[in-house]
Amino acid sequence: MSAPVRLIVLGAGGNSLGVLDAVEACNAVAGSARYEVAGILDDIPANLGRRVLGYEVLGPVAQARRHADCRFVNGISSLASFREIPAIVRRAGVPVERFETVIHPRATVATHAVVGRGSVILAGSVIAPEAVVGDHVIILQNTSINHHSRVGDYATLSAGITVLGYVDIGRNAFIGGGTTIAPQLAIGESAVVGAGSVVIREVPAGRVHAGNPARELPGSQYALD
Repeated sequence: MSAPVRLIVLGAGGNSLGVLDAVEACNAVAGSARYEVAGILDDIPANLGRRVLGYEVLGPVAQARRHADCRFVNGISSLASFREIPAIVRRAGVPVERFETVIHPRATVATHAVVGRGSVILAGSVIAPEAVVGDHVIILQNTSINHHSRVGDYATLSAGITVLGYVDIGRNAFIGGGTTIAPQLAIGESAVVGAGSVVIREVPAGRVHAGNPARELPGSQYALD
């Protein structure tokens, strides 16, 4: 029996709870320790030494390179922080092969789907055949990515989202919970779609759309890197 993968989660917030739950569920299904959680790294000083689901916050993200025997997965993403995900991953200072892809055992990933490095897929989510999920993507519970759709690196998809066929979600985009995206649309890089939206037209890069049908919110453009 191979030794468990020593894993460190980046972030002590709500999404990291889902990541840790997925890790524990993987261990339960395997009947042995597939993963050994070494702890959490978080940049909020007040979180140092705090325990999250029993796992200790060891220090800031930049200390990742000190943990040479560990792999990493990012759990940091919210409307306030999602655009920082690329910088957070860079701050860890470890190569992409040191990032672990964590898939909850109650998620379904088709044989002919592709999921990148360091991505997280939580319980109840479905990745259909010919769908492509990039690196460092966070997909929360009960979200479906249909056939031939693509999710760019660093994107965040909240819970209960339906992405229909041939949709292209850009790098570092944020899709709010309960959203439906109609087929053959593009959501641009760093765009935001508000919770509960029904998207029937393209969302340009850096823009915020919300509603049913989703429309641009005035004065809400994000500056792109």
